[in-house]
Amino acid sequence: MDALERLVWPLPARWAVVALACVLSASVAGAIAYGFAFRYAEALGAKALSDLESKNAKQAQQAERDNRLQLLQQVARANESESLLFNLMEQYAQEKKLLQERIPHVTTQYRPAPGAVTQPIPRCVFTAGWLRDFNTALGVPAPGPGSTATQPAQAPWATPGTDAELLESGVTPADILAHAQDYGLWVRTNLAQLNGLLDLQEKD
Repeated sequence: MDALERLVWPLPARWAVVALACVLSASVAGAIAYGFAFRYAEALGAKALSDLESKNAKQAQQAERDNRLQLLQQVARANESESLLFNLMEQYAQEKKLLQERIPHVTTQYRPAPGAVTQPIPRCVFTAGWLRDFNTALGVPAPGPGSTATQPAQAPWATPGTDAELLESGVTPADILAHAQDYGLWVRTNLAQLNGLLDLQEKD
């Protein structure tokens, strides 16, 4: 009877064993499910990271290609502008040369009337004061004390209101024409450079 009683468990004890077995089974199943879910999430995360890295790498490569293309385009535009500028400077130099060759012809003789015989051009006097004011109008500063100015000896920088400003400067019409050619070349070259820079900015 004792052995039989040991084999037959009371009903509450059986339910406890069943409940324990269920809990253990659920725990095991939960652990397995958690493991699968964790590995699945880990795999998804790794794939997402790999996709993101790949996307970023492609974007970086595309940005590098775009930047390289823009740089090459800018270099091409700069080279084109430089070539145009050099062509203009060569054209201006040729024009100046032609003008220089004509200076003696147009500053030494003249015709008093159409069909008249050519005559020597009358002497034209430019005073030291005229030369001073001409230079001042162009923004040439007066030489300071002790300055080794490049003014010709016969064309001193006369002080306004003095007798010296009425002395002959020694400047001739040919000198003025030659100066105008140099000044015009300088102005046209600067203008061409400025326009070239503005064109480059507009293209960029």
